[in-house]
Amino acid sequence: MIEIEPVQHCDAFLRLPGSKSCTHRALILSSLADGESVLLGALRSEDTGHTVRALQKFGVPIFWEGTSLRVIGQGGRLRGRDETVFVGNSGTSMRFLTALAALRRGRTLLDGDERMRTRPMGELLSALEALGVRAYSTPPERLPARGGRFPRPQGRHGEDQRRRKQPVPFSPADGGPLC
Repeated sequence: MIEIEPVQHCDAFLRLPGSKSCTHRALILSSLADGESVLLGALRSEDTGHTVRALQKFGVPIFWEGTSLRVIGQGGRLRGRDETVFVGNSGTSMRFLTALAALRRGRTLLDGDERMRTRPMGELLSALEALGVRAYSTPPERLPARGGRFPRPQGRHGEDQRRRKQPVPFSPADGGPLC
């Protein structure tokens, strides 16, 4: 057995590699924010590149500056024209962008490579449909997926009093929370 004694003091600086997971999430959140965000130590990868290009198609200015990303958030107001988004084999891009596309006007066609086309989409598409988003795929439950505009919520705290009692996520442009 080896005994490991605790360190009393450590004075060090570590530069950890960027995280794909954190980069995806920070990109989505900063694109919905109002104003400029700088993502330090963002990971530049094929997957995060798909998310960046999709957000740019949705009207979000994004610029690489070394290992940082500058994102000019649109306050939840995404460009509303028909778009085709290719996500390669990035499941994170595909899932986040499918939900994000519901916040914009216009139709969105999301597609990926052959491997991505075998991955399940049914639960996400069903969840969006339950919220009033026109979301479907052919073949069923696989890519390519198509979707339309998310309806504006009615009533207090994003609840549509006529149709459902559960909270409905909506855009910050409506003055409320995302979920």
